[in-house]
This record gives sequence, structure tokens and C-alpha cells, in this order.
Amino acid sequence: MTDRTIHSKELFKSPKIPLDYNLPIIIAYNIKTPENIGNIIRLADNAGCKEVLFVTNNDNTRSSRIKKTASSSYSSVNWSFCKENELKAKVPSDYKWIAIETSSDSKNIYQVKLPKKVALIVGNEITGIGSNLLDKCHEIVHIPVLGNNTSMNVSHALAVALFEWLRQVISMP
Repeated sequence: MTDRTIHSKELFKSPKIPLDYNLPIIIAYNIKTPENIGNIIRLADNAGCKEVLFVTNNDNTRSSRIKKTASSSYSSVNWSFCKENELKAKVPSDYKWIAIETSSDSKNIYQVKLPKKVALIVGNEITGIGSNLLDKCHEIVHIPVLGNNTSMNVSHALAVALFEWLRQVISMP
């Protein structure tokens, strides 16, 4: 019997997809827990994101807990904290803002063609994305869930959305 296991660093040492696509930007609105901040940074690294913008009014970042969760991604991803009114200047004007949120006008993420140039927006662990920011979005998508618990951790929802975007971009002609 042959051992087929391989370390991920070996498997992914050279890109398997062309890197000529536009890298996504993540906007994380009012995320409170350092572990979620760290997980979002790590996901951004996994998916090759251009940048992560944490929208907050709170300067208490507890960076040691963020750094521990983000691991090596902490210093390999461009990320920063900013205010909501700074977003327009930080996100290129040709990027489409896509909110990942349950709302009366959200669409199933698996039935939406996500734009190549995308800023994915996730919201606070309890209150979600603020109405002001939702109003600026080009589209609002939700992730269908079938179990009794109809909410997802913010970093899990982002993972689903990022890799759905990546799946769509890879398969585009």
C-alpha cells in the first residue's frame, strides 16, 4: 500500500491556477472577537486576498490573540483597521461590494454570479452588517443552511463565500 499523504506546503508550492485574476478584498464590519479577526486574516491568506479592512471604532485590538489565531498569515496579508467613512477611498472604484448577510432582499450565494473584482463584506458576530453599509452594496447574498441552527460564525461564512468566489473565478472562461 502506497502512502498518498502529502504536506500542504508541498502540494501548493507552485500555483495551480493562473494568478491573473483580480484579488478579492475583505471588509469586516465591527468584528469584536480577536479570534474572528485572526481567522479572517488567515482566510484572506488562504484565498490570496488583496487586503482585509476591519471597519471599527474600537482601537482595542488585543493583537497578541489576533496574531496567535492568524499564525503566519498575520504578517503575510495586508490588513488594517479603518473607519466606515474611509472605505470608499480604500476600495478601488471598479470593485463590486457584496454583503454576506441574511436580509429580506438577499439572494442565495449559489445562484448569484459573483463579480471578478469583489469586496466581500461580513458583519458583527451579533448584529451583522449595519444598514448604512448594506445600502452601499451592489448585492446582498446569504448562505443557505438546512439545520436547526440557522446562523454561521462570521469566519465560516466568509470561508464559504471566498471559496465560492474562487470556484466561480477558476471556472470562468
